[in-house]
Amino acid sequence: MTQLNIELLLGREVRSRDGKRLGHIEAIHAVRDGESWIISEFHIGPDALLERLAVGLLPRRLREMLQHRRDPRRHRLAWDQMDLSDARHPRLTCDEASLQKAHAQAGEK
Repeated sequence: MTQLNIELLLGREVRSRDGKRLGHIEAIHAVRDGESWIISEFHIGPDALLERLAVGLLPRRLREMLQHRRDPRRHRLAWDQMDLSDARHPRLTCDEASLQKAHAQAGEK
């Protein structure tokens, strides 16, 4: 199991495998597993920033309206979609087409 100080990841820019800028890490979700915490997903980009800042400020109905109106721009990444071997330069482990396909399938469920 790899150990990582997640505070070093917050605010870091995430790039695709071909170097395209995708956004900054705005939030990290983790779940408890016994004595450890396991990262479940990363939230990146402007949509994630809006989500983080609006949690307590905007009424629920308005947040839902904004989420449905906005293009779901791949701002939630599963833990295994990120290469953190260099924590200063996180990258996707999959190509963007696979990422968009996974989000489309999740939206159908």
